[in-house]
Amino acid sequence: MIASPEKPTPTKVKTISLYRAQYDFHHSPAAYKGFVAGIGSGKSFAGAYDLIRRAKAGSLYMMAAPTSKQLKDSSMRSLVELARDLGFYKDLDKSNLILTLGNGAEVLLRSMDDPDSARGPNLAGVWLDEATLMPHEAYTIAIGRLRQHGTQGWLSLTGTPKGRRHWTYKVFGPNEDGTPKKGVAVFTARTRDNPFLPPGFEDKLREQYTSALAAQELDAEWLDLEGSVANRGWFGIAPQKPKAVRSARFWDIAASVKNVHNEDPDYTVGALLSYVNMVYYVEDIVRGRWTPGEVESIIKRTAKQDGRRIVIGIEQEPGSAGKITGVNFVKMLAGYPVRLVRHTGDKLTRAMPFLAQAEHGAVKLIRGKWNDPFLDEVADFPVGVHDDQIDAAAGAFQMLTSHGSIGRIKVKIG
Repeated sequence: MIASPEKPTPTKVKTISLYRAQYDFHHSPAAYKGFVAGIGSGKSFAGAYDLIRRAKAGSLYMMAAPTSKQLKDSSMRSLVELARDLGFYKDLDKSNLILTLGNGAEVLLRSMDDPDSARGPNLAGVWLDEATLMPHEAYTIAIGRLRQHGTQGWLSLTGTPKGRRHWTYKVFGPNEDGTPKKGVAVFTARTRDNPFLPPGFEDKLREQYTSALAAQELDAEWLDLEGSVANRGWFGIAPQKPKAVRSARFWDIAASVKNVHNEDPDYTVGALLSYVNMVYYVEDIVRGRWTPGEVESIIKRTAKQDGRRIVIGIEQEPGSAGKITGVNFVKMLAGYPVRLVRHTGDKLTRAMPFLAQAEHGAVKLIRGKWNDPFLDEVADFPVGVHDDQIDAAAGAFQMLTSHGSIGRIKVKIG
C-alpha cells in the first residue's frame, strides 16, 4: 500500500519540511511560486516535496534542471529518492526519463540545455530546479505549457538568488514600491535556517567566501555582485620578497593570440605564490599573449629562473587533447616538480578561497610593475573582460593549501 505524502510516518518526519520558509512555500496557493534560498537550505527537497504532494492521478508534470548533468546528478536523484522514501514511487523509465508516482501521475524529467525542447506537452505543473541558472526563456516556455485538462496549472522554482538584474527577481521580486507582485509568491531562507545541516557546515563555507558572496550564497540576499566580489584595497603591497616556506607557480594557458578576428584575447598567465607566517604573497605575475611555441619557451625559461624548489602547476584541459598537451609539458619540464591540475567548478567558485583570504588581510603583493594590471582585474572580477590573473593566482593558492600538493608531487604519464 502506498502511503500518502501529506501524512508521513514518524520515521519520515525528519524528511519533511520543519522550518517556516519551507512550510510557507509548500502551502502557498500562488499559481507561480519560488523558494530562493542559501546553499544547503533544502531547496531541491522543497521543490521535490512540493511536486509530490500536489501530484494528482492522471496528470502530467515536468521537473527541469539547467543541464543534463545537473538533472541526472542532482535534481532527478532528489525527486526519485524522496518519492521512494515516502512510499510514493511506482516506476522510473530511464530511457525516456519519465517518473511514475504511486498514484499513477507522471513526471517528465528534462533539462533546459535547449529550452525549446520543453515545448509540446500540456502539463498540470512544472518544477524548475536551480532556476536561477536557467535563461528567462525556460520560464516563459514552461508557463505556456500549463493547460492540461483545460485548467490553469502551477509552476514552482527553486534556486540561489543571483541579483536584482536576474529574471527571477524581476518576475518574483516585489514591485518598485515594495508591494508583492500579483499571482506570484517567493520565499527565502538562509543556510543557517536548515536545522539538519552538519555542525560547522555554514561556518566552513563562510571561511571560503568573500562577505559579498556569503551574503548571496548563504544569506540568500538578492545582490548584484558586479564590482562587489573583490576589492583592490584588500591587497597590501610588500616591498620585498620573503623567504618562503612553500611556493608554487600556476599557469593558466590561453589558446588564442591577438589577430584581426580577435583583438582582445585571453592572456597566458603564470602566478607565483608563497606562504610565510600565515600570509600568502603573490610574488610575481608572468603575463602575455603568445603562440603555443612561445608559451612553451616562456614556461621553461620561467621555471629555470624560479629554480627547482618552486612547484609548477599547469592547467589540464578536459579531453584527450588536453591530456596529451599536459603530458608534453611534463616531459618538457623534466627535472622540475610539476603537477597537472584539472579544474572543477566555474572561475568565481575557484577564486573564492583565495579572495576570502585577501579580504581578511592574509594576501599581499610583492611590489612590481605587474601590480596595477593585477589589481585592475581584481576590481572588475568576475564581470571584467579578463580574469586570467585571478584564475592563475587562485590555482597557485589551491596548490599551496591542498593536502599533498606541495612536497609530494606525483605525475602519471600515459
